[in-house]
Amino acid sequence: MSNPYPSYPHPPYGHGAQGPGMPPGPPYAALPNQPYRPMARTRPPLTRTQKRAALWSGALGFPIMTLGFTIVVCVLGWSAIAGIIAGVLSQAEYKDSDTVEILGFLNAMGEFWWVFVLALVVGLLIWGAGYGASIGIAKAGHIKKATGMTWAGLGIASFAGMILMWLGQIVLSVGGFFVAILSQDSAGVNVVIYGAIYCVLSIVIWAATGALSWWWMAHCMRDRHPAQRYAGEPYFI
Repeated sequence: MSNPYPSYPHPPYGHGAQGPGMPPGPPYAALPNQPYRPMARTRPPLTRTQKRAALWSGALGFPIMTLGFTIVVCVLGWSAIAGIIAGVLSQAEYKDSDTVEILGFLNAMGEFWWVFVLALVVGLLIWGAGYGASIGIAKAGHIKKATGMTWAGLGIASFAGMILMWLGQIVLSVGGFFVAILSQDSAGVNVVIYGAIYCVLSIVIWAATGALSWWWMAHCMRDRHPAQRYAGEPYFI
């Protein structure tokens, strides 16, 4: 058998031959292929700045966007209801005095259509301000996926907000009933105070819902550490 390495007296180490001092055993080329196992995909925790930015962006952005969305929905909903009522009453063959009065009121409101358009624009601007505040605070806190965090947090907070609104209506009704019963002499004043306290607590809870939702989504979308292939060869997953 001819020597495949004519320039060397023996094949180089690692190609079927064993070098001096190597333990006895099969040559390296005869060993089975070892499967490649990369390091685990790890994600570092959010920094203190990122946590603070996520909490503040949700605490400010979510209530402001909710206010703008509420204004837009109320304007569009009222316009649609008023248009349906006016259309139904105008088709009635017999119109009594109440019907004529309602039609006159709706027609008078129709002359101030620009007020509804202005309110719609204001609602959209408020919503945009909340969205911009969320993105700006998140980027100032070095959160790279600020847009994704905002939309994901908005979805989570909106779902939780519907549950909180349902529970809040129950608490408002039951609490107002007991306040009116326990303070009959000054029920009106106590109900007003109770309503003010309820509104303040509702705003705080609503802001806390946005803050926690934004922080949760920022935690889920945080960056990952680079894994290692072999010796000092980084790559990002």
